[in-house]
Amino acid sequence: RLRQLQGGLALQKRLVDCVISLLARGVVAPVMEALGEVASSSAADFSLARHVALRLLAVVAPPYAPPFAASLLALLRQPRLKEAFGASFGEASQAAARQRQPLVETVRHIGAEHPPLKEGAAAWLFEMGVADTSE
Repeated sequence: RLRQLQGGLALQKRLVDCVISLLARGVVAPVMEALGEVASSSAADFSLARHVALRLLAVVAPPYAPPFAASLLALLRQPRLKEAFGASFGEASQAAARQRQPLVETVRHIGAEHPPLKEGAAAWLFEMGVADTSE
């Protein structure tokens, strides 16, 4: 498993990049499961959790299939990931807001395009201290 690897943070980030490249080749469920484990691990460095989310969002784009949208939203709702993006500390700096922007746009899209996930998307936006402008 990725989180059990010994070695530096740089190695862990490179391995995350390799795993994400599998996503682009159609290996979806195992990749999302592995990324969820990394993002939720209390042992994961915050920068690794941020790397997981930002690299993932760099290779995926809407429209999302409903099962993928659900797994993506579940990944982004991981408490450790929210902490990594400053939500638990009420971080309202421009830098933190700019860093969260790709996540915010993705979650808003998921909520707008997938009605069964709208409530979860709205909860994420609220938890992150972002106004829900989808209404």
